[in-house]
Amino acid sequence: MIELTPWGADRVDDLVDLMLRVAAEEDLTPDELLTGCHERSGIVMATPDGESVVAVGVDRDIDGELVAAIRLIAVGPSVQRIGRGTDLLQHAETWAAERGARRIVVGGVLPFSLWPGVPVESPIASLCSARGYETHEFWQSFEVATSFRAQPPEGIVVRRAVHDEDVTRVLLAATSGWPRIADEIARALEHGTCHVALKGQSDPVVVGIGCHSITRAGWTGPLIVDESARRRGIGQALLGQICRDLMIAEFDKVIVADLPDDAARSFVESSGAVATTRYQRMSKQL
Repeated sequence: MIELTPWGADRVDDLVDLMLRVAAEEDLTPDELLTGCHERSGIVMATPDGESVVAVGVDRDIDGELVAAIRLIAVGPSVQRIGRGTDLLQHAETWAAERGARRIVVGGVLPFSLWPGVPVESPIASLCSARGYETHEFWQSFEVATSFRAQPPEGIVVRRAVHDEDVTRVLLAATSGWPRIADEIARALEHGTCHVALKGQSDPVVVGIGCHSITRAGWTGPLIVDESARRRGIGQALLGQICRDLMIAEFDKVIVADLPDDAARSFVESSGAVATTRYQRMSKQL
């Protein structure tokens, strides 16, 4: 098995260069790679020639289980099909097991992931399958034109969560109602990319939250509406505000990648979304 050496944050430019050669269409920036690969107990390990890299992290999930996540795996064009990918996975699994992880997942099981899962029928999916990773679910990502707009229904106000009162409301709603995505919502609040839907005047209640560009610029998430307030157009109003932000930032489309249920998928489709990448969740017991 080939040796790997750690790459710190000072090697991010080398990581950007490698990803430009491996997956230029992803257009990953230094900030995105730093967040996605190094935060939350993450490590980046590379081969001596710098042509193969794997990033893996370990953290506790919402149920308290110690879980590892492969955040990035890349093999340069000049060294593909010689077993590098298998070596990278083996190193990642060993590193995770040594730190007490019970299972390892490819993609977005932990906050701030670069991808929500593994693209179906991709080389990475085939590689992981050969290493004994199992697929647990599939879902579709979508693109929405940033020209999309929708007015909130009567009695609902949608605005950016920047004032202290709104930030507090969003944090309380996230931790009590949607704890699995509370860290991502908190990050969006820090970035100023969180919009909130409120019901009521004197003491408004949070009925929806729409965030974007937490780890990947131009990607939504989380985008969620309370079950009691669904099918009224609140999600579309939140999505419209996200689209407005991204149009101002000169994006022509927004990626909606990780939808929690069939109702959310139906809502996105009703907003004129176009299906793009199909993802799968893959994991392996350690």
